[in-house]
Amino acid sequence: MPTPVPKEAPARPAISLPAVPALCVNARQAAILTTDGEVQTVPHTQAQLILKNDPVLVCHTPYTVARLGAQDLKAFDALELYAFVHPTRFCVPTPVGLAKALGIRPPLDFEDTPFTLMECARALLGDLQNDRLRAKTDPLRIAEVMGQQGRGWAWTPFIFSALGQTYDPAIPPESRSSLNIWKNLPEWAEEAPLPPPGHHGVSEDEARAQLANLRGGGSEERATQMDYTAFIARAFAPKDDPENPHAVLAEAGTGVGKTLGYLAPASVWSEKNKGPVWISTFTKNLQRQIDQELDRLYPDADIKETRVAIRKGRENYLCLLNLEENAAGAALAKHTGQAVAAGIMARWAAATKDGDMTGADYPGWLPGLLGYVATRGLADRRGECIYAACDHYHRCFVERSIRKSKHASLVVANHALVMIQTALSDSLDDLPRRYIFDEGHHLFDAADSAFAGHLTARETYDLRRWIRGAEGGRKSRARGLKKRAEDLCAGNPESEKLLDDIIERASLLTTDGWATRLKDGVPKGPCEQFITAVYTQVYARSDGRNGPYSLETATRPLSDGVPEIAEKLKVSLQSLQKPMLTLSALFKKRLQEQGE
Repeated sequence: MPTPVPKEAPARPAISLPAVPALCVNARQAAILTTDGEVQTVPHTQAQLILKNDPVLVCHTPYTVARLGAQDLKAFDALELYAFVHPTRFCVPTPVGLAKALGIRPPLDFEDTPFTLMECARALLGDLQNDRLRAKTDPLRIAEVMGQQGRGWAWTPFIFSALGQTYDPAIPPESRSSLNIWKNLPEWAEEAPLPPPGHHGVSEDEARAQLANLRGGGSEERATQMDYTAFIARAFAPKDDPENPHAVLAEAGTGVGKTLGYLAPASVWSEKNKGPVWISTFTKNLQRQIDQELDRLYPDADIKETRVAIRKGRENYLCLLNLEENAAGAALAKHTGQAVAAGIMARWAAATKDGDMTGADYPGWLPGLLGYVATRGLADRRGECIYAACDHYHRCFVERSIRKSKHASLVVANHALVMIQTALSDSLDDLPRRYIFDEGHHLFDAADSAFAGHLTARETYDLRRWIRGAEGGRKSRARGLKKRAEDLCAGNPESEKLLDDIIERASLLTTDGWATRLKDGVPKGPCEQFITAVYTQVYARSDGRNGPYSLETATRPLSDGVPEIAEKLKVSLQSLQKPMLTLSALFKKRLQEQGE
């Protein structure tokens, strides 16, 4: 039989780069690689004159514009291209950082930086030919939206060329369908609750042995760390008195190795009793550090994914409904930056492990590059989540993290979330049995942050919007309490009347245009009147009015009229609170009756 001839792999399309100068800047100079291959090192002002309004290849357009002191640049931004091609891979946002991330030799001196930038751009377009995200999201369709029919993202034609296609700016893109990466995201499913954990304690020998395992065979044994972990093991002793749980208060100096010291007994207890241990921190940095240390316990990434959960507040995660609304108008947006940001965020959402916008796979420089509103602003920061009423509920990153934590062995959370979860729980909630509070000296600060109330114009405005929804014909998904609760109230005259009363009395709260009215001294309603009166007193009596810091002054003696205005606001808020409490009680009664 004739030997079969192996098929040759199809030739990859040639990479083409824009025929534009490459520009890099430092604190004093600009290095320009012209289209003729000449490098010019000139002062910033001269670089502006050389480039004029011509397009140019840069790294981080906002930074470059600020350094040059220019108004704007028509830029091919290599950093935007990196965020598109490798949305979750770490990179220092400089030409040298790009080179290191892409395995390219960094420049030896500043004059070589433009050459390196050109090499990085070529490498990125080449990497796109091996795009691993293509199963989840089509880079061509996303780049087409970002291109905005030839008036948007400058890289769009070159992405098409690198993938063997020709970009036709005359074809209008459909942004909603092109950016709908959510349809390919996995759905979470409810799982049966785990049985209650056991009550086996952790001996000092078990804790020491686990610590030695975590440290590895080649590391030097530290007696203080061993003593520390043995002492922490006492917190995991079986509970004998329902009113007196075991608690250990431990303090250790820098360099002892506290993290591994408490992870050792915690992991032993979780394994022996088949239950979770919650580790609470004050800062996101420590959460990230603990997560990294847990690689020692679970070196297999797949096993770690099932055993470890990271819990953060809802405001840290990408909201898919916000992403959808942002994507819907991207192709026709007035500002090209909106389409560019929508496309890059869609690519990131398709690639991210958990949707955490403060996590390790989110480029921290994206807000500075693309703007806060189109990046971090896509998280639910104002309490507008509609939960099960959302079309993306079963793909929601937040809901997935909540359910994952219910079946994890170790949950790394933060103080505020732990306290809120405990405060809002009832007798039916199965709360964790074992907690470790790292950075425990910050517990009081976390409690203040979690439970403190702020009577401000912004907070009262948000409360009004939550109750009354979007007003004045403005488009928003803030549906208001009426839209959320009217189905529950339907057919019950008392509930319907209470709901109407709440909507009507919420008119006392701060409304649209409050900033202008407060500045002009013409407040509207008791809430704005009180805030204006307080502002007048503070501004009149505080020092440093022209400084960069917030203003404050002693509460007493109160200015004339403030007590009367405060009393009026108090009565108005009580009139709003009364029907709320009554309606809440009716809903609880209805739930109880239906449960029976």
